[in-house]
Amino acid sequence: MIKTFQNEKILANSLALEILQELKKKKKLVLGCPGGRSLKKTYYYLGQLSHDLNISLDQLKIVMMDEYVEKIRGKYNIINPNSHYSCVRFSKHVIKKLLNYKKNHKTSLKNKNILFPDINKPNTYDLIIQKLGGIDIFLLASGSSDGHVAFNNIFSKLMQRTHITKLSTKTRNDNMKTFPDFKKLSEVPQYGLTVGLKTIFSLSKKGILVLTGKEKKRAFRRLQQLNKFDVSWPASIIFKCKKYKIYTDKLARSKK
Repeated sequence: MIKTFQNEKILANSLALEILQELKKKKKLVLGCPGGRSLKKTYYYLGQLSHDLNISLDQLKIVMMDEYVEKIRGKYNIINPNSHYSCVRFSKHVIKKLLNYKKNHKTSLKNKNILFPDINKPNTYDLIIQKLGGIDIFLLASGSSDGHVAFNNIFSKLMQRTHITKLSTKTRNDNMKTFPDFKKLSEVPQYGLTVGLKTIFSLSKKGILVLTGKEKKRAFRRLQQLNKFDVSWPASIIFKCKKYKIYTDKLARSKK
């Protein structure tokens, strides 16, 4: 299902309300989240609306999708979490901060409920997610130029679970826009720790892919043309999710 909203603000408000209604109904919720700017407005409205509607985030668990990795003398290491491009930093300083708008300790999202894969045991992340009962709603975004989803690119395998991967040049170029403090491509790490395509489609109960703004026009057109999974555009994994929705705005859908 593709649903088009007037603009990104209305989309984000509606999506946040949808998530909160699910949380209120279930009493607890596992939410898959990307880092970066694509869902930032949704995180903002999750914080605002949960406060306005008096919905506690104490039972919300956030499953983060990826993190940058550096390779030093043949060994992979997670980047410094204080780096401006760290997804760990983004989760604490952006997502958590936005969600905990006017929350007290009892009603806030806790650090212990923000989960990341372990660089030393990547495959255990899928087991942890399984023990949680799966991901109730997996929020997804698509790379503008190559359709990457998390750090999965055109070389990723459909049946791959959480793993370390080499980032494509297109993905790294896209990520320079996500983290504008990067001055040149050589500053962007070449490796990432990411949930796999199988992690996304087999462990999510519902996937919601969000495409907003002019720069997502190409991504929208590709997905509209495909209507099924195609390895050449990894974000098309949305079509393999048990239930899925694609939310877009008029700018992303525009043909001009």
